[in-house]
Amino acid sequence: MLFSALLLQLALNQPTPAQPLADPTLPLPAVQATASWQPKQDFSAWQHQQKQRYRAALLWPDEAAASGKLQHKEQRDSYQLEYWQLQLTHQTQSQAIILRPVKPIGAVLLLHDHGAFFSLGKEKYLHPTDKAQLALAQPWVDKYFSGVFIGDELARQGYLVLAADSPGFSSRGPISYDQQQQLASNLLASGHSLAGLAAYEDMQLAGFLRQQLQSDRLPLVSLGFSMGAFRAWQVAALSDEVNAAVAACWFNSWPALLYSGSNLAKGQSSFYFLHPGLNSQLDIADLVSLAAPKPLYLLNGGQDPLMPSDAVLAGYKQLQLAWQQAGAPQQLRTELWTEAKHEFPLAQQQQVWAWLAELNRSLPSR
Repeated sequence: MLFSALLLQLALNQPTPAQPLADPTLPLPAVQATASWQPKQDFSAWQHQQKQRYRAALLWPDEAAASGKLQHKEQRDSYQLEYWQLQLTHQTQSQAIILRPVKPIGAVLLLHDHGAFFSLGKEKYLHPTDKAQLALAQPWVDKYFSGVFIGDELARQGYLVLAADSPGFSSRGPISYDQQQQLASNLLASGHSLAGLAAYEDMQLAGFLRQQLQSDRLPLVSLGFSMGAFRAWQVAALSDEVNAAVAACWFNSWPALLYSGSNLAKGQSSFYFLHPGLNSQLDIADLVSLAAPKPLYLLNGGQDPLMPSDAVLAGYKQLQLAWQQAGAPQQLRTELWTEAKHEFPLAQQQQVWAWLAELNRSLPSR
């Protein structure tokens, strides 16, 4: 398998980074977002067209549904812990964990963050049984999630939970920070992209989780923090299997994120977010709007150095117009926690759990 072999090679080879000779930043034209929705346009027709554009930008063809093999299971409190090996595409696999209550009230697809910490993927949400992994995961969870393992908390509430590793993370690496560019370059050279592969795999994960839920009536929600938030609203926009999404700490505008020294301008981790050619057509709020009228809960921190708050608030206004055009303004909830940083703390979690409980009561059957 081409990409699996590539990831293994990257994990084994640790090249010495070359010293930069000069500032590689080039003058770039302003991001125009020429295909953004305009008030004179029919929103439904615009949305249909731009969903097709977004899907084509993944540079990955439709494939057979993801399949999996259950490798091991054990009982944990009120739910079952299951280790799976998933075939996501004909070339890529991922280890995954499912937390299965006796009678699920819904399903949550947990999408992990980046954080330049590749030793962990799914383990950032799920309490590891391995002591070495727990030693890595606990400080991460303490820093960003108030010490709460999100997946285990959701399983205790009755949700069927799935989390897997994205390319380069945990069981699919771990690669080093400098090897992201090499991985992205190899995918681009083969006519694909790292962002597109990761996005398509998330769509496949949503489909697999729906199969495990064995119900079209119960809600399936995508949830993520940081890069996982980007992935959460992205898969909600792209996949019909996802009914709703929660995204903490990844919403802004491309122009506001593209400045000297920003993560987007540095390369490396940015390749998980950048679909070739798409940014000249659609800004971030446009992409998120493709999820309307699905219920969406966005949370951002006013002290988050990665997400300029002015652009967050401007984008929120654009989303409000989109959900109004979709006939469901009440399904959009946007918050800027003025004192919060780049984090998903306990107070925010409690608000999200209450929102999910209300969603369970109000979401109509598919």
